[in-house]
Amino acid sequence: MFCTYCASNLSEHAEICLNCGVRNFKVLNYCHNCGNELNPFQDMCTSCGIILRKPPKGTHPLAPALLTFLIPGVGQIINNQVWKGFLCLFIFMTSVLIINNLLIPFIFVGLPILIDAYLIGKKCYKGKAVEKWEFF
Repeated sequence: MFCTYCASNLSEHAEICLNCGVRNFKVLNYCHNCGNELNPFQDMCTSCGIILRKPPKGTHPLAPALLTFLIPGVGQIINNQVWKGFLCLFIFMTSVLIINNLLIPFIFVGLPILIDAYLIGKKCYKGKAVEKWEFF
């Protein structure tokens, strides 16, 4: 990730640039993804194609997590990972049918699906790019 003011390399978790001291995304002189110089009126980087302006915040990350607690895979669908959500639901239901119990599949299959829905929802809420099959 690059500073949007001076284009120096940043950690993905950095909120303030150690080189210039500017809070990231406050000023957009450079692309945060590739470091390409930008026009202040651009909404998309012409070099890498990433959206520069943060989209309005969507659903809170707890919403996909709570829905995943009720029906595993729904949180992934809400986070725009539709096929991943259906796969999670299929794996969970298959494990429930094979083991013939609800607690053990929830601990070993449902809990990781729930954590994934929350963490991916958190990334979506912050406006970060999420791949269709990205986990955690």
